[in-house]
This record gives sequence, C-alpha cells and structure tokens, in this order.
Amino acid sequence: MKKIILILIFQSLMLYNSMGQKTDLQIDSGFFEVDGGRLYYEMAGNGKNIVLLHDGMVSNEIWDYQFPVLAKYYRVTRYDRRGYGKSSDPEAPYSDIEDLHELFLKLKIEKAILFGMSSGGGCVIDFTLKYPDMVKSIILVGAVVGGYGYTSHMTYRGGHLKSPADMADPVKAAEYFVWEDPYEIYSENLAAKQKVSEILKRNIHRPFNSQYYKPPDRIAARFLGEIKVPALILVGEHDIPDVHSHAGVIQYGIPGARREVILNSGHLIPVEQPGEFNKTVFRFLRRNEFFSRLNNGGIEEAEKYFNSTFNSEPKVPMFSEAEMNQLGYRYLQQDKTKEAVRLFTLNTISYPDSWNVYDSLGEALLKEGNKSLAEKNYRKSLELNPKNENAVNVLNNLKGER
Repeated sequence: MKKIILILIFQSLMLYNSMGQKTDLQIDSGFFEVDGGRLYYEMAGNGKNIVLLHDGMVSNEIWDYQFPVLAKYYRVTRYDRRGYGKSSDPEAPYSDIEDLHELFLKLKIEKAILFGMSSGGGCVIDFTLKYPDMVKSIILVGAVVGGYGYTSHMTYRGGHLKSPADMADPVKAAEYFVWEDPYEIYSENLAAKQKVSEILKRNIHRPFNSQYYKPPDRIAARFLGEIKVPALILVGEHDIPDVHSHAGVIQYGIPGARREVILNSGHLIPVEQPGEFNKTVFRFLRRNEFFSRLNNGGIEEAEKYFNSTFNSEPKVPMFSEAEMNQLGYRYLQQDKTKEAVRLFTLNTISYPDSWNVYDSLGEALLKEGNKSLAEKNYRKSLELNPKNENAVNVLNNLKGER
C-alpha cells in the first residue's frame, strides 16, 4: 500500500508541475491587520484579480495546484481565514465577510473573481450579496449556503462517523476526514489524501470559541436572486448528498448559474482532480471574457481575445459548439452576415472535427455571396459526414449553376 501511495504522490507532483508550477514564481506574502487580529496572505501574478477562499478544514494550501497556474494570467491572492494556517485565532467577535472586505482594501483590490471552497464558498456568497460591486464573477466549489441547513446524514456522515465526540479533537477530526470519511476525499484519490494529511500536520485547524463568530446580516439562501454576476458551481461526484443539495439550491437561486459535477472526486476537488478542475475553471473564465468582449466591444474585440488565448494552456474551448452555432444563426437572422461568418469561423477553429460547423459556415458564406469558399466548407462537412444530405444538395445546386 505504501508503494502505491508513493507512486500516486509522484504522479500528482508531476501533474502539478505540468500544469504550470514555476520555482521562480514571484510571491508577495505577509500579513494585514483586521479588527482584533491579523491574517496571512500570498499574492502572485498580474492582471485581473482572483481571490481564493479555503474550506473549513484546510488552510490556503488547498489551492496549491491552482495558485501558480492562475498566476500566469491573473493577479491571484490566497489567504488564511481566522483560526487557520498562519492567521491569528479569534479573540473577539469577528466577521469573515468583513475580513475579506478588509483584504480588498488593504491589498488595493477594487474588483475580483472569487473562488470559494465549502464554507469559504458560503462566505463568497455572503460577500457578493453585501458588496456586489466588488465582485466580477464567482466560482463555488462544494459550497454551502447560509439558511438552507443540513440533514442528520450530514451530521453523522451517513453513519460512518462512529464517535461524534472525537470531532472536538482537531487531530482525531483530521484523521477521520482524511482517511475514513467516504465523502471528503474519494477513496481512490490516495495522493490527495496524503497531500491533505501533510498540510494538516503543518497547519491544523485550531478550534476557538464559536461565540466570536458574527453571522451575516441576512440569510443568504433567501436572497440568491440578487446575485447578478456569472456563477460556476462545482461539486464532486462522491461528495456527501447534503452538499449536492446545496449546489442545486445555489444554482436554482442565482440567475444563469452553471453547475457541473466533477467525476472521481469527493469534497476537495482542487486537490483530488486538479487537472479537470483547472480546465473547467479556465473554460468558465475565458467564456465569460469572450462574451463580455463580444457584447461590449463587438466581434473584433472578441476575435482578438480568441486569437490571443486559444492556444494558451490549459487548452479549453471558450464556448460550446451549439451556443456559437445558435449565436451565428441569430446574427444571420439579423442580417449581420459578415459578423455571422466570423463567428462560424471561430467555431470551425474550436471544433475542427465537427461536420456541422462547416455546414453552418458554408450557409453563411453563401448568403454573403462567397460561393467558392462556401463550396469548400460544404465539401469539408461532407468529408466528415458523408450522410450530410444538406451538403450534397447544396453542392449539386452549385454545380448546376456553373
């Protein structure tokens, strides 16, 4: 078993390196003062701001596989909340929401994309409701929302938690959640278990007087509809049912929110499936940026972003084939033929093995009057799908016109 664990740890480290970790990453770290304490932070990269909030068990190191990758394209900040890692313990009433607000002020962050793990996701929701103008978009990972509550299945971990009293002991609680709980980390993700175990040995969560915690002013579950920024909700396939339930409620409540289930993962997706997590996140971020530029700056701005980002690692599509196809036809219906041709062209670049994208581009080119290029695309579509009757008919008509 030890041999298997060591192999998986090595594979995980290789994956981390392949996803962009650099030994020369310039990290600005330190502490900033908050009401009644001080919090530790790390910051790296340049560009638009991202702030990472950890869960209720592991410190900011939960983001080890994301921090250096995101810092290649963004200005990324991660920090330890009170009672975690290098930050001070609560010694007086405090608010996680106001601590995060103080981080924005002290580090001169005007607006940011917020990532929130588990209870950190709940804090992201609360912060977005209170300070909506400071949030660009949110990514919620195994998040819970205040006011929705939990079942006894969550409390007793589906009957797997035999000694609830042990949870008062940080060491025993860590041992249980890492090695015994079937939901926190999926049983087959041994490298993730080992990594989290090592993090907790260095920085175990320190229990403190819960009376110091100041709850939000409002019950978030009742006001999710006020959140107007793009939202991505991620939940692990093997996470506990209550978290899946919370994810559904959050998606239903936030207009336009997207929800995805990450396979072969429990609760701690960023360390269990870092590669898939990063791809999913970049797909969401790049899609938002592409359509923001298209809507605000027009097709030229969107094309510039597409061309500058398309081959960036990790390579992910900025949009689905279907949504770009629908958008292209919407432009055609509005007699924006030249713009439609350009959008359909981006779809052929993104999905070069799809017969349908060439068929759509061919139709737009015909409407534009470019018969030779239309014929070329219809032939490509037919090559990929010999049963495409529409392409056969169009090509026969073009041949008859000669």
